[in-house]
Amino acid sequence: MRIELGQPYSFSQMGQRENQEDARYPDKDIPNSYQPYFMVCDGVGGNNKGEVASRTACDSISFALAGIDWNKEFTVRHFEEVLRYAYRTLSSMITEENEGMATTLTFVAFHQGGCFAAHIGDSRIYQIRPECGILYRSADHSLVKELVHSGCITPEQAKNHPRSNIITRAMGIADMSSEKSQATTVQLTDIQGGDYFFLCTDGVLESLSENQLEAILAETTSDEEKIRRMAEICRQSRDNNTAYLIPVHSVTGNELEELQDESTTENNDTVFIPQSDTSKQSIQDTENSNRDVKSKLKGWFNKLF
Repeated sequence: MRIELGQPYSFSQMGQRENQEDARYPDKDIPNSYQPYFMVCDGVGGNNKGEVASRTACDSISFALAGIDWNKEFTVRHFEEVLRYAYRTLSSMITEENEGMATTLTFVAFHQGGCFAAHIGDSRIYQIRPECGILYRSADHSLVKELVHSGCITPEQAKNHPRSNIITRAMGIADMSSEKSQATTVQLTDIQGGDYFFLCTDGVLESLSENQLEAILAETTSDEEKIRRMAEICRQSRDNNTAYLIPVHSVTGNELEELQDESTTENNDTVFIPQSDTSKQSIQDTENSNRDVKSKLKGWFNKLF
């Protein structure tokens, strides 16, 4: 499969915050069109230097990817090595001032086998086909998402939940006593010319609804105008807001894939999910779980509230 991208566009805005803790790669509003991979990160920690964590994650992953042949398949094994390097880099930077720093991660890479996507935390990845809608939406690693999944609250209650800022996974400084958060990954193979990939922090989602996102991408205006409109909608968000819009120009040498391979780096299991290239489908990521997850979450919920 050969995927040719159109010109990507990006924005990164302060919103109503006093400092910028988001980071992106490439760190440009209009990067080179031949760029094969993209990242958006949201630093966590405020005074604990969240901006250092997000920038370090972008830079260390980019460094680790140097020399990758994108004409070959990029697999979860490759990404695991890259992620380990990023964690080592973060850990080597520990000081008293930044001990609690952490970051979310969204990552997409276009290669011979399709699009490899990975995320940690509540920054999000979308694949959108304008005539169909959202084909893929990453599932947030957040307390609210877990409460909805377990039935403790409804999706409607989740929209304005007071604990919506609590994430259950983040890339942080790990020591011998702490467990590193692993990424949920997916290998996307149902890709067509005209598709869009959209990476964003939660500050974007605070202002830009999924309906607005779909509507803007379905318009006949230029991609530059589309990203400009999104940036304008998000400009006064309470949080930093950063996004990447990546258009797919064409795909060649791709036979119709009836199965889409999704896996997580936690257990290396492979889950096959049927996907039609003409129907609207949101693929939910699969998580390791045990039978008492629901009762544990309800107990946590009762203690919190």
